[in-house]
Amino acid sequence: MESGARDVPADVVVAVDAVIVEDPISIEAAAMDHVADAVGASDPVSADELEHPSTPRSSSKENLKPRIGMIFDTLTDVEDFYKSYAHEAGFSVRVGQHKKQNDEILFKRYCCSREGYRKENVTNVSDDSGKKRKSHNIMETRCGCEAHIVVKLGSDKKYRISSMVEKHSHGFVSPDKRHLLRSNRNISERAKSALFNCHKASIGTSQAYRLLYVSEGGFQNVGCTLMDLKNYYRDLRTKIKDADAQMFMAQLERKKEVNPAFFYEFMVDEQGRLVRVFWANALCRKNYSVFGDVVSVDATYTTNQYNMKFVPFTGVNHHLQSVFLGAAFLADEKIESYVWLFNTFLKAMGGVAPHLITNDEDASMKAAIVQILPDTTHRFCMWHIMDKVPEKVEPSIRKDEKFWERLNKCVWGTENSDDFVSQWNSIITDYELMGNDWFSTRFAIRESWILVYFLDIPLAGMLRTTSRSESANSFFNRFIRRKLTFVEFWLRFDTALECQHQEELKADNASLHTTPKLMTPWAIEKQCSVIYTHDVFTKFQEQILAARDHCIIQGISESEDLKCFTLSSQTGKDRVVQMNKSNMFGRCSYKLYESYGIPCCHIIQVLRAEKQSEIPSLYIMTRWEKRCKRELFFGEEGNLLDEKPKDPMEVALRKKISDSRNKFEDLIQMAKNSEEGMDFLYSSLSNLVEPLQKITPALRVEKQDEYESFLGSKILKEVDIHPPNDVNSRGRSKRIKKSKETKEKKVGSKGKGNRTCRKCKQQGDHDARNCPNNVVG
Repeated sequence: MESGARDVPADVVVAVDAVIVEDPISIEAAAMDHVADAVGASDPVSADELEHPSTPRSSSKENLKPRIGMIFDTLTDVEDFYKSYAHEAGFSVRVGQHKKQNDEILFKRYCCSREGYRKENVTNVSDDSGKKRKSHNIMETRCGCEAHIVVKLGSDKKYRISSMVEKHSHGFVSPDKRHLLRSNRNISERAKSALFNCHKASIGTSQAYRLLYVSEGGFQNVGCTLMDLKNYYRDLRTKIKDADAQMFMAQLERKKEVNPAFFYEFMVDEQGRLVRVFWANALCRKNYSVFGDVVSVDATYTTNQYNMKFVPFTGVNHHLQSVFLGAAFLADEKIESYVWLFNTFLKAMGGVAPHLITNDEDASMKAAIVQILPDTTHRFCMWHIMDKVPEKVEPSIRKDEKFWERLNKCVWGTENSDDFVSQWNSIITDYELMGNDWFSTRFAIRESWILVYFLDIPLAGMLRTTSRSESANSFFNRFIRRKLTFVEFWLRFDTALECQHQEELKADNASLHTTPKLMTPWAIEKQCSVIYTHDVFTKFQEQILAARDHCIIQGISESEDLKCFTLSSQTGKDRVVQMNKSNMFGRCSYKLYESYGIPCCHIIQVLRAEKQSEIPSLYIMTRWEKRCKRELFFGEEGNLLDEKPKDPMEVALRKKISDSRNKFEDLIQMAKNSEEGMDFLYSSLSNLVEPLQKITPALRVEKQDEYESFLGSKILKEVDIHPPNDVNSRGRSKRIKKSKETKEKKVGSKGKGNRTCRKCKQQGDHDARNCPNNVVG
């Protein structure tokens, strides 16, 4: 036998690639899941053994029990053996003190986790500010149990058990609770993979653990507790704390290296703290080239633990979907911050300003837009304003369905300013809102948000749909969390953008490879079913049906170049269409084409009256066509604005991993109904381990390596770009000081002599780790 305990069967002591952590607390928290392999199933524990202090039961394999003089090749073998023995018996193990010389451990102590005593709790503890706070009610887990083993390094460089105490002063854990023993818990690779994948998909740790419970068939098979999983992820956040901003910039730079069309800029203050950053990938810049006529900017999101504002730019694509155009983090909402933002946005988009920009009611942003985008029409978002109404009215009004019906009709449904004013005043009077300052202010700025005041602005009608801002808001809220770090945000955000792009691809596929059902024999309908995307064609088809069923030409008048048609409409109001005789391009008083970009039913009826079998090309807006993105677009620097395909090697590897998982799941489903089948599958997989290790030797993987693999970047120790100060973040908890800091403070003030040893309960210059009462052997 090459490794393991001497005089112990090879099937009992299992050598594992485990990292021996010298910190007792860390070792106790680390999980070992080799009980089943190293020890095997045990006999049931009797009630008498659970209720009374006892010596661990004798197993059918006496060699499982530690004995003076047992020899081990490594400390890993020692720990594995004692933990296997402990888990079989029903107690947890803690790694005790050790002695080192020339980087070699001369002796090490392994004890029962209930060894010693904890320091007595003080009910009222003062924090740094002097205020008294109650300490947490922590359950006592120590009872002074002295069970332990001590191993010493011999001249032959082997470890021998030099002393031990077998008897415990407490009862043991029953078999159904052994998976809860702290030293028997391990965060498996399966659990880590599930945790990381869930966080990338904006699914929290608790739900990730629930998924593990269901997929593994019970909590006892997960191998760890929810708190273990939370602590594991907490350690990741602790690791990246100081390097967060630097890592975020490194991720953006890596994106630019892969695709030069990726754009980002950032700014730091005098202390090197990140205060502003903007980014837009190649697809965002391409989308802006096609859909950048109407842009929504939303500064209502507070996203990360630094209380920075997340400011996304959103447009509307050819499927009437919200599409991401770029985003920024801003440390404050000052005018100069928004001036920097819009200047940077214009730089990213080749200096082309949008025709219309909407945002929430932000005075600083409005001032910056006036300064940087003087030729862009600026309006407030109707959805954001209407979303505030419930908190501005009395509960009785809030619950009145008639109030909401009238208000929505007034805001969204009026067709001219006189109609709006009349309905608004009627609502204010009927519900006694004359003294409501908020409603008075909204009426005073009505030209900035009520649609009837800017129907002449191209595509402004897209603001009429409440779902536009609501859908964008829902999209960002899926992965926006106040406590996220930059790199956590980026992982979720990148995944969310992939999902958004996937929805566009699905809509593209449906529009290009399926045919909508036609409702009339008109050639105009068939023509546009080929040109428009399905979503836009659905809107156009509504106008086709309205033209067929409700539009009747009442009169015609002509001038030198124009031909005027008066038509009846579904609403009972007469509409006037002025048609240019030379190019057959007309304008309707309904202004649907101006505000939405598709011809209204009145124009369609006039074209049919003029014997036009097709819609003139002047009416077809490129942004609504199925193939509107077929052209190549280039940035100012000459880079092609398109996402580059992923590394084919990486794609092939991911495909093999996915296929392997699917194949393995198929095999499980095939074998799970047969005990013989499962035994065969399990033994076959076990036989794969040794040959696979010869092909790919097992590497020692540190926790930091796992974190860096998840994050996709190195966790830097030396940083030049620091995270912003988070002193203004409300609800931020105070930093928990490390034990080292607390001890240093005590040493500087009162010295070591006032410490109380948890082992012997005496005050002196030692603690439980170096207590004179400890048995070294």
